[in-house]
Amino acid sequence: MRGSETTLEQNAGGNKQRPYDGANGSVGALDATAPREGREVQTSNFLRELPKRLFQIVFRVVPYPTRPRLIRIGNPGRRSPVLVTTNYDLTVRRVRRALDGVDCWLLVAPAGGVDVWCAASGGRFTIESIISILKTTRIGELVDHRRLILPQLCATGINLFELRRRTGWAGVFGPVQAEDVPEYLRTRRKPEAMMRVPFALRERLEMAIAMWGSLTLRYTLFPCIVFGWRIAPGFALLLALMCLGVSLGCFVLPGKTFVQKAGFVALPVIVGLIGSLVFLGQGAALPIVEWTVLVGLAAFLAGTAFPSYSPLWACGYSKLFYGASDLRLAIREEQCIGCKICDLVCPVECFAPGENRKMLFVNPDICVGCGACVIQCPTDAIINQVAEDHRLQTACG
Repeated sequence: MRGSETTLEQNAGGNKQRPYDGANGSVGALDATAPREGREVQTSNFLRELPKRLFQIVFRVVPYPTRPRLIRIGNPGRRSPVLVTTNYDLTVRRVRRALDGVDCWLLVAPAGGVDVWCAASGGRFTIESIISILKTTRIGELVDHRRLILPQLCATGINLFELRRRTGWAGVFGPVQAEDVPEYLRTRRKPEAMMRVPFALRERLEMAIAMWGSLTLRYTLFPCIVFGWRIAPGFALLLALMCLGVSLGCFVLPGKTFVQKAGFVALPVIVGLIGSLVFLGQGAALPIVEWTVLVGLAAFLAGTAFPSYSPLWACGYSKLFYGASDLRLAIREEQCIGCKICDLVCPVECFAPGENRKMLFVNPDICVGCGACVIQCPTDAIINQVAEDHRLQTACG
């Protein structure tokens, strides 16, 4: 795997400890001679890593792996919790920052350098990934329990019952947000807010930047071929405006589709551009048509791409580019045992208990199509009706 870190891991108290080294089978001892990092060193480290951090924010869709390993956070003992995440560098850094001050073990599982949700949904973060990191780190020799705390968003690819059968380790799903993990570890309770995927202002801004970086990299060439390279900076700016407008206004902009929502963002931009061209004495038909087309193209690209960069709307790219099947969930009432696992792993709140305590699919319109409920249902009561209809048609045909 690409990427590496120093073998010394900073703990919560400022000392340094060696994480488990699978090559020699030792965890490493507390390095009492390691000095605390001064402000100059911290500033130097921040500046050295700043290009990487900017790259990861702008190009979030690009895999950025770090080394699979066991990280010792704080001063964990044999009863300390064992958490699991993927080897996406940005995820590992944010999880470690969230766990500052917590004594625990963190397993960084191989997943192709992709974030948890995408890796689990795309078959990169699997039970095999967990088996691999359990064996190579020999974490079982360091703790007296056999419990793993997994990120809830990996429920799309890792079945807890199968995990226990194949590894002997019991898994539970922790909170969606890494920031909530310390509170969860303290109380061992996961309230409703910890189970749902938020899409607050900070997340929307991050996704706007990531969407802009991806669209600019992939699509600037085509309008430049038609209109010339001189429009490249302007087109990149238009993409930035469209991505920002759609991301910030996704809940309030009118329109049934995000292309329509992006169109409402584009209207004042077109009016402003035409007014500016007229004011600058360039109000000829050709420049007006040229920039109107560019604004429309930028709006179309931002509108079609936005669902795949949001956690609350199904990704249209999954079917178009990756062959993902249509998903229409249904519950076989006779097989439902009312365990509520579907509700516990649903990132948006599609399910609710009925009068007979069996679960109902009450909010199909907000389903993001992740399939976590289908994977985790212990009785196969939740089915993809599209796939079931296709199976019946094939059998009858």
